Amino acid sequence: MSKEKQTPKTIAEILTENEDKLLAAWVKTIISQADSRTGALMTEQELGKQAAEVLAALRVALTAEKFDDLTRPEFAEVVSLMQEISASRAEQGFTPSETASFVFSLKNTLLEYMQKELSDQPELLNTEVVKTNNFIDNLGLITFETFAKTREKIIYEQSEALIELATPIIQLWDEIIMLPLVGVVDTRRSQQIIENMLEKIVQYQAVVAILDVTGVPIIDTRVAQHLIQTVTAAKMLGTEVVITGFSPQVAQTLVVLNMDLSAIRTKGTLKAGVAEALRIVGKQIAAQ
Repeated sequence: MSKEKQTPKTIAEILTENEDKLLAAWVKTIISQADSRTGALMTEQELGKQAAEVLAALRVALTAEKFDDLTRPEFAEVVSLMQEISASRAEQGFTPSETASFVFSLKNTLLEYMQKELSDQPELLNTEVVKTNNFIDNLGLITFETFAKTREKIIYEQSEALIELATPIIQLWDEIIMLPLVGVVDTRRSQQIIENMLEKIVQYQAVVAILDVTGVPIIDTRVAQHLIQTVTAAKMLGTEVVITGFSPQVAQTLVVLNMDLSAIRTKGTLKAGVAEALRIVGKQIAAQ
């Protein structure tokens, strides 16, 4: 009596039956591909935990009949998990290639067990390998996109923090505040300067605001226009602005550019600007 031909195992079944061995092999592969820096960012136990969670989610995902549409409900858990892992790795300092290799290294590990189970059916093996590899490639793309978006967010937040640090506002005296500018003044930073200054004018009830541009390397038409906008915004709150730090070269440049700054109080040095601010509020520093 002839034996009945057994139904080929699905990828999900192969994964389920060999999950522990597959997990160990996958983690070993990841570690062998990693450098010493990776070990400092994540322990082997943490790596194993992440890999185990991914395999558990894959058990559900790989039950789908088709692997070409990652928006299907079966893929929701594994896609969400990979996005979470990718985002956390971006925050931890992993490189894009290290994050992507975490996913792609699963290919060869799965292939080994697929070959064992489907070796007597080469056509089916080839079909399943292509299907699974395409699925992992697509999962890798999602992982990389998430990593890139997270890094962009981190860079943006760091940039915002640097802008905040680069535009400190100091209370020099009652009713007098000072904003020392250092670096390039572009449109985005100009808006930050205006917002910060107006906020501090209200907070300290400032009558005079000193804007020191000694540390601004280039003052051209665009920068001058930003300064005028700042002065105009402050005047709307009843605050006089004294700009200090114009060098002779900058003054000559602004004249050549035909920039009219006649409505703005300017002083050559910060010392002269402070004296002017004290005069405006009716104070003076007396020698003892």
